[in-house]
Amino acid sequence: MKSFFKKISNFVRTIQAHRRMPLRLEFILSDYCNLNCKGCTHYSPLAAKEFETLDTLNRDAEHLGCTVGADIADVYLIGGETLLYPHLPEAMDIMRRHFPASKISLFTNGLLLPKMDNTFWEATRRNNIVISITIYPIPFDYDAALATCDSHGATYEIFGDRTLEGSFLRFSLDPAKRHNPRIAHFKCFNRGCISVVNGKVYPCSISACVSHLNRACATDFKHLPGDMLDITDITDIRQIKNLRDRPVPFCGYCNPNPSPTDYGPSKRDPREWVD
Repeated sequence: MKSFFKKISNFVRTIQAHRRMPLRLEFILSDYCNLNCKGCTHYSPLAAKEFETLDTLNRDAEHLGCTVGADIADVYLIGGETLLYPHLPEAMDIMRRHFPASKISLFTNGLLLPKMDNTFWEATRRNNIVISITIYPIPFDYDAALATCDSHGATYEIFGDRTLEGSFLRFSLDPAKRHNPRIAHFKCFNRGCISVVNGKVYPCSISACVSHLNRACATDFKHLPGDMLDITDITDIRQIKNLRDRPVPFCGYCNPNPSPTDYGPSKRDPREWVD
C-alpha cells in the first residue's frame, strides 16, 4: 500500500514540476541542414531547401511578443541548421526587438561558425544572442569553432554533447495511432519544445515538422483540432501553457518509449521514424 501511494505522490510531483517549467518558444528558421542525421526529430534529411520568410518571422514574433512575451523566459532560433538561413542578422534583430527581456539562443551544429562574416558576429553582440552549439560525433574541430566565437566576442554555450553514449534516441510514430496520448505526453522527451513556424504554434518539433515526413515518404500523419494554435488566436499565456501541459490528439502517434540508437547518416528510410 505504501508503495502505491508513493507512486501516486511521485506522479503528482512530476506533473507539478512539468507545469512549473519556464516557458520557451522555438522559432524554426528552416529544417534544411548541412548534416544528414538518422532519425532527426525535425526530419531534416527529408526537408527541402526552404526558409521561413522574414515577413512571416516578424509577424509571428511581433504578435507573440506583444501578447505573451513578458512570460517567455527563453527564445530559440532553431533548425535544421540556422547558420544556413540567408537573413540571419535580420532574424536576430527581429527576435530581440519583440522579446527584449528573454534569453535568446541561436542553435547550431557549429560547422559554419568559422565561415561567418562580420555582419553575423555584430548582430550576435548587438542583440546579446547566445550561440548554443551541439557537438556531434563527426570529424570537425569544435575547439577551433569555439575559439572563433571567442575572437569575435560572442557569447556561447555547449548545449549538448552528442558524442556521449546514449545521446541518440529513435523517436518513432505509429501510423495506426495506437498509443495512449496521456502516457506519451507524460513521458515525452520533447516536452517544452514549443515550436513556432508559419503562423502556428505546436507543442513539439515532431508535430511541427511532420509534413516533411509525409511529403517524402507518403505517410499520412494528420493534425486535428487542438494539435496546434493559430498565432493570431493567441491572446493569453494560458493558451500556450495548456498546449504544453496537456496531451493533444497528435500524441497518440508517439511511441512513449524511444529506443537508444547509434549515430549515423540517414538513408531517408521511413523506418527511421515510423513503426
